[in-house]
Amino acid sequence: MAIRVKLHGRARTAAGSDEIEVAETVKTVGDLLEELTRRIGPDFSRYIFDPGTKEMSANLIMLVNGHSVKMLEGLRTPLLEHDMVTIDSVDVLEIVGGG
Repeated sequence: MAIRVKLHGRARTAAGSDEIEVAETVKTVGDLLEELTRRIGPDFSRYIFDPGTKEMSANLIMLVNGHSVKMLEGLRTPLLEHDMVTIDSVDVLEIVGGG
């Protein structure tokens, strides 16, 4: 079987698809992101990681079975067969008015 990854926003644009299946041999979120970067390419990596680091972008929300990986074990969060991973981005913008 496989791990199903749902992509949104720029990740979906980079992948050209809103869903990708990855073999259950991927054991952690970090392994998953490496596999997705290998498949999709550098555009995906620039979206997921902060520039020059392997730390997830602060604007990124990544859920495993509905739970944020930031509240779990981050990149070390284990993945099991049939897990559902959702990758999304949240941008908070300040509205500025002027006269």
